[in-house]
Amino acid sequence: MSAFSIASSLPWQDQAAGAALAGLDALWHAPIGIGIVDTELRYVRVNKALCEMNGLSPELHLGRKIHEVLPEDSEATQAIVRRIEHVLLTGFPLENVEIEWESAGTPREPRFSRTSYHPVRHGSVTVGAFIYVEDLRAQRRAEQQRDELLERERHARGEAEAAAQRLFILAEASHVFAEASADLRSVVNAVVRMVATIIDGACSLSLLSDDGHDVTPVAAYHADSEARKEFEKLVDTGRHPVGEGLSGMVVRTGQSLLLPRVSREELLVALPATHRAYTERYTPLTMMVVPLRVYGHVIGTLQVQREDSGKPFGPTDLVFLEELADRAGLALQNARLLEREKEARADAETERARLHSLVTQAPAAIAIMRGPDLVLEFTNPLYEKFAGRTGLVGKTLQEALPEMSRYSRFVEVAWQVMRTGQTFVGHEYPVLLDRREEGKLEEAFLNVVYQPLHDGQGRVDGLLTHAVDVTELVWARQRAEALEKQARRRAEFEEQLIGIVSHDLRNPVSAILMSAQMLLKQEGLAERAFKGASRILSSAERATRLIADLLDFTQARLGEGIRIQRRRAIIHEVTRQVLEELQAAWPERDLQVSQSGDGEGEWDPDRLAQVVSNLVSNALRYSPPGTPVKVSTRAEPQTVVVEVHNLGRPIPPELLPHIFEAMKRGTQDGQSSGRSVGLGLYIVEQIVRAHGGTVAVRSTDADGTTFTVQLPRGA
Repeated sequence: MSAFSIASSLPWQDQAAGAALAGLDALWHAPIGIGIVDTELRYVRVNKALCEMNGLSPELHLGRKIHEVLPEDSEATQAIVRRIEHVLLTGFPLENVEIEWESAGTPREPRFSRTSYHPVRHGSVTVGAFIYVEDLRAQRRAEQQRDELLERERHARGEAEAAAQRLFILAEASHVFAEASADLRSVVNAVVRMVATIIDGACSLSLLSDDGHDVTPVAAYHADSEARKEFEKLVDTGRHPVGEGLSGMVVRTGQSLLLPRVSREELLVALPATHRAYTERYTPLTMMVVPLRVYGHVIGTLQVQREDSGKPFGPTDLVFLEELADRAGLALQNARLLEREKEARADAETERARLHSLVTQAPAAIAIMRGPDLVLEFTNPLYEKFAGRTGLVGKTLQEALPEMSRYSRFVEVAWQVMRTGQTFVGHEYPVLLDRREEGKLEEAFLNVVYQPLHDGQGRVDGLLTHAVDVTELVWARQRAEALEKQARRRAEFEEQLIGIVSHDLRNPVSAILMSAQMLLKQEGLAERAFKGASRILSSAERATRLIADLLDFTQARLGEGIRIQRRRAIIHEVTRQVLEELQAAWPERDLQVSQSGDGEGEWDPDRLAQVVSNLVSNALRYSPPGTPVKVSTRAEPQTVVVEVHNLGRPIPPELLPHIFEAMKRGTQDGQSSGRSVGLGLYIVEQIVRAHGGTVAVRSTDADGTTFTVQLPRGA
């Protein structure tokens, strides 16, 4: 079965949406908001741009309905829902709908967008809708700025008509400003130079800092060449807070300031300290300061002054300067817009170059083909490598990939996507490629996506192809599966062998055990024979315990776990009985026991005795002679806890996670007697689990080793 026919048999969420989403991954970084909703208007997928428009993360979109993401009581949200419901009902798209709306992430902030809605079909059934959202805020702002610029220009022309001389000067000023609008620095220099020349005095231009805290002179010019250099030095020393100095006061109040006649004393008080040296030498006797505004916002000041007391400034001069300031503000704004436009273009070019670099260097074969003949419009180097040739642009898909046309459905699938408009996603799609560039075709596997591309009328006019060579991964998985199968068979064989051996050994070992016991009971047995029979009995008992462990292991691994028979038991008594037996076997060791609380519960006492015996035997075996082994049993409200502690070298940290696995031991120093097959702790854990309990271990140099068993009281 082909990958496409497999995909066609899946439910819509796995096939149609999944395929569309895989195709959208190529457009994830597109500046257009893209989303998919199902028939219940729940978001199935959104791209980064749409999340940013809505002011919410992808997690707050996926699985939520549109009215849960956008403001529910908004008319715009309701209109969006109606349009999508229309598309879902009729199966026809709605395109280029301009809307004004608010996002949940940025409420009360109007947004403008051009939105299109396209049905997502599975066969003849509409199962969802694509949503394409183009943010028009920048365009609206530009249009608004343009309209405001035009309105100010019309207003300026009307004012100029009322005064021919002023019109001429203002027109000339506008011309000069426009000529200098290539960058902000040239504009501010042109403004102060022209204004200073017109008023036959000095002019300085200050701008408000971006944070709105300070006013800084950025340009200055004096009509008098002798005073010009000193006046221009103020640009480097005149930064001061808003509200301080004449410019600072005008920025704070937004009101123009006219000083027809001023004295040196007044100026020294009003001006910043950095201006005082110049003021004492060139005392201005008449001054004006007007705000520079852009769209009603003060962005700085224009300050003029003259040292000639015979030419004081008046209200008409103030109006004229305000008009010049208006034009200067527009020129400054235009210069800023031009600089931002240049930056935006540079950023866009950088982004295009970065995108091209990413596509070129992407570890995937990418191509775009157009038209009914599937003519290649773009291919990246890896696509050309897959094709085994260069210069593919301008060729049809069949011409570019003749081998694939002959030996696989690669080209046939492309035609199918063109006909149906349905995205194709093929996982581990088999093809023939010259992967080693040796002129020899060999079977390879690709993860392939064919994403249909649409023209302005929504018709499929091309394809975006994205293919990743996963041959090595497929081969690696096949090798891993073969190794896993081999290991599984070996493990099954080993488990069955252990079960068979342990079962078949039990009867002869039991016979040896019984015979040894009978020999030892005979009277008058020679000492040498008695010792031999004792060794036989000891070895048989050890073999019996090993066989019991093997049978428990087989039952746990091949059966349904170790079986237990619950009945009323007291953990304290079970523990004391086991310790008495072990003390008899280890008379030289110090076994310390502490018990507290009600130790009664429903357990299998024989199996619990096996747990305690295994843990304490391990503690005795792996602890230094002369050190105590401490055993405690204590009652808690719903459980009982058994702890076994010993000193000595800790269990290596790398073995701790595997200590309860079969055939594992907790020591590497040879302290074990070598008579264990490494099943004791495995069986302990199986018995504890069968009781619904847990067993854990902690082991350090400082504190020694402690095994802790927790058992629930009830069945």
